[in-house]
Amino acid sequence: MLKPRRIFWLIILVLGILLLTNNNFQLITKNAISETKQQINQVVRNFKIPSLADMYEETVPSTKSSQSQSNELKCNQTKATPLESNVQGKTLSNTYYYRFASGIPANVKHEFELAIKAYNQTKIVKLVAGKGTQKQNQIIFSIYNAAKKVQDGVIELGIGGPDIIQQTGWDAYTVNHAKASLNVHYVQSVRLSVAMHELGHALGLDHSTDRNSIMYPVDQGKTTLSVNDLAALKKIYK
Repeated sequence: MLKPRRIFWLIILVLGILLLTNNNFQLITKNAISETKQQINQVVRNFKIPSLADMYEETVPSTKSSQSQSNELKCNQTKATPLESNVQGKTLSNTYYYRFASGIPANVKHEFELAIKAYNQTKIVKLVAGKGTQKQNQIIFSIYNAAKKVQDGVIELGIGGPDIIQQTGWDAYTVNHAKASLNVHYVQSVRLSVAMHELGHALGLDHSTDRNSIMYPVDQGKTTLSVNDLAALKKIYK
């Protein structure tokens, strides 16, 4: 015979089993668990816990000394691409109208067209086919034929440069009527790297001491504008 106390706990156990097997009870329990998870996730999102990398950056000082940073700055300044003297301090439109001189060979024209495309891709300047007006920037692409040495062992593959025209007064303007030419006396002049170099001169870039620059005075076969070349262009065409 069961004692009253044992009967009481037996009834509780039976009721518990009935509740756990009841579908409605299971649904209520599932919903309660889901709501609890959502509340926990919301609390976590409200707090930004810094990562180890963040804490490391905040607590560990830079390994570069001020002297090292100063030397790095001087190095970058040394490699900076200079500007042609007649464009320094000038404000020029970034749009140019270009045309090819009559009689220019197809292979030379092709290299200049590739150079034009490369400069346009920088979005710093915009070269458009056409003649342009007196008050607009212009570039004429041409050729010449001359057995010419710059110095011992170095030949002249091309020439180029800006021609700045300034009008003062009530109708003031400043434009560049530039030229870029390849020296077809030497077969090695008809290259994209040479065309890029001479077009760079036409747009206002001067010779650089950086071998990675397309403006290095001796052809290195470079066909991509360096970081310093781009920075120099931005100084002219802001």
